[in-house]
Amino acid sequence: MPTPSRRRSLTDTVEVAVRALKHPVRRRILYALLVIIGAAGWYVFQTLTSPFSIDAPPPSVIADLPDSIAPLPASVVEAPITYDMSGAMDSLERAIPRRYGDITQRLQAGTNRRAHFAFAVARSPFRLRLDGRTVSLSTVVEYEARGWYLPLIGPEISAACGTGGVPRPRIAATLVSSAEITPDWRLRTRTRIGRLEPVTDSARDRCRVSVFRIDVTDRVIDATRRLLELGLGAIDDGVARWDSRARFEQLWRNLQRPIRFTDSVYMLMAPYSAQLGPITANHDTVIARLRLVASPRVVTGPYPNEFELMKPLPRLGPLSRVGDGAHVQLEGSLAYPVARALLGRVLVGREFQQAGRRLKVEDVEVMGIGGGRVGLGITVSGAVHGRLWFTGTPALDRERRELHVPDLDVDVGSANLLVRGFDWLKGEEMRNFLRARARVSEAELIGRLSQMAEQGINRTLTEGIVLSGQVQRAEATSVRASVADLRVRALAEANLRLSINKAPSLPRPPAPPRPTPTPGRGKTKG
Repeated sequence: MPTPSRRRSLTDTVEVAVRALKHPVRRRILYALLVIIGAAGWYVFQTLTSPFSIDAPPPSVIADLPDSIAPLPASVVEAPITYDMSGAMDSLERAIPRRYGDITQRLQAGTNRRAHFAFAVARSPFRLRLDGRTVSLSTVVEYEARGWYLPLIGPEISAACGTGGVPRPRIAATLVSSAEITPDWRLRTRTRIGRLEPVTDSARDRCRVSVFRIDVTDRVIDATRRLLELGLGAIDDGVARWDSRARFEQLWRNLQRPIRFTDSVYMLMAPYSAQLGPITANHDTVIARLRLVASPRVVTGPYPNEFELMKPLPRLGPLSRVGDGAHVQLEGSLAYPVARALLGRVLVGREFQQAGRRLKVEDVEVMGIGGGRVGLGITVSGAVHGRLWFTGTPALDRERRELHVPDLDVDVGSANLLVRGFDWLKGEEMRNFLRARARVSEAELIGRLSQMAEQGINRTLTEGIVLSGQVQRAEATSVRASVADLRVRALAEANLRLSINKAPSLPRPPAPPRPTPTPGRGKTKG
């Protein structure tokens, strides 16, 4: 219980307070003190039970940096041109008749007006043999002949060979033609007679009318030679006049057009050099090993401007070693809403400590701010409620194969707010947390493009041109932030092949010429 002295002291205090309240000035002062104390207590209570609120402005946007693409290593696209020689065979068959001569048409034997002969020839279809750039066309000519002689005294006498069902004499004819494509893409042929002689030296393949001293075999060979030379000359001249370059230019334009994989995804072959290697053959097919040197790449976005892609047909060069295989550049666009969704998976809901206070990520925003930089907005709850902005330059983590922002730091606008009472938010914990967590796997974009390229490469580009190949593992090489989107580039090893099986056809030859009689070998009646 209180002692008497303490009871007296309490009583005195109460009496003093009562007298003070009775004084109007002192009463007002006391009321003011009570209000101040109450407000301070409410402020402390709210501070301890409710978080601070902060709403930083977005970063300022500046102009984009110019885009620069590092030169790609040379890519080799094998483009063999296969040419079915049956078309050329048809041209040759039309140019050189299968039958010529007339067994009823008498021709004077030299200057001897009393001696005449006639012959009729039938040749077999040409047989094709290919040896590199040389084409050999062989045929067997069979003929029948008759000779007449009018002596000074007595009736006309005659003799024949190869008639009446007996075996006909034969002549072996071989045409040798070499073809080339000149550096300016002109097709040139040089055709000559390689062999023209009896098949054997036996009597069967010689037609001598000995009683008239006429060797019909030599005369048939001479007539055949003239016929072949006229026909072959017409073919070589026709090929020289034919504008083969225009056909190759059309082929070159087709190879430069964008190849659509799917909506907003295209492959550009971008050929810039052409080389011609060995020419080989397989049965009736000639294979010209055309090699294209190109910079193939897969791009996303609107349909590329064909006018900007078209380059003139380069000069055709000899085969040289420029590398093995192809390197396909993959370029993908990562829109900021997509980047926001990807970052939301790894950031939203995460909690971390900042200066001993707990914070939780509620939402994220991503935007391009120009200058190759991005802005990352973080909405947090906990000790502070609101949004802060961080900025930095995206880069590639090659070891982890991820996109990250290694220099991510508080934006200037957010930093100014922190100076005004949020000093504890300026610590390194939040920055380090975002640097470690704000990452996107490159496979999210590059992997999808690789699969799309693999599926889209094997296709028919146009009639007679087939693209085939495989795309190996792709590896990101660069990332660039613009105001519009994030551009990620990767390089993939690939094997690309263009099969061109609709080579330019030979022109149709003129009508076959008729052999003209040798001077001095006029026609006579029998």
